[in-house]
Amino acid sequence: MTTSFLLPCECAADVVVTAGQAGGIARCPRCGRDLAVPRLRDLGRLRRREPDSTAALPWRPAHAAALLGAVVAALALVARSWVGLLPGDGFDEAALRAAVMAADDREIARAWYGGLWRNRVRRLATEEEFRIQWRARFSSGLGRGLTAAAVGGMIVAGAAGLLLATARRGSATRGA
Repeated sequence: MTTSFLLPCECAADVVVTAGQAGGIARCPRCGRDLAVPRLRDLGRLRRREPDSTAALPWRPAHAAALLGAVVAALALVARSWVGLLPGDGFDEAALRAAVMAADDREIARAWYGGLWRNRVRRLATEEEFRIQWRARFSSGLGRGLTAAAVGGMIVAGAAGLLLATARRGSATRGA
């Protein structure tokens, strides 16, 4: 951390200068006056600027991980809620019954001879039933995937947040 000094101006403002500016000129941000910065050996006579204890830590990979995890979790949750709101997802019993009732005799005969009479439990689904079932399976799988992505994003964001909190606590302890 670079040591900073406060160079007083006639307008009562303090201009922050560093050792790198020793022997040069600094401009007052309040009045615009040019001030001569003391030479390096004379800088010690100026008041030192106290380090800002609330200054943020530099951007680290943990910050990026926390941000990325939070964004992934938020987007996945929004997408998950959107998938849950799509019309026609899941099994609509009335639509399924209507599809069965709308099937023509050939489809019913194909279902019967395709295995319905042998196992007495199942029959082949009509095309409309198949589409409804596929949409329900797809929507359910997509919802589970988005939920998993949201949970993963929350875990990454939480772990990175803990890492950052530990780093901040460690730097506060060292500074004391």
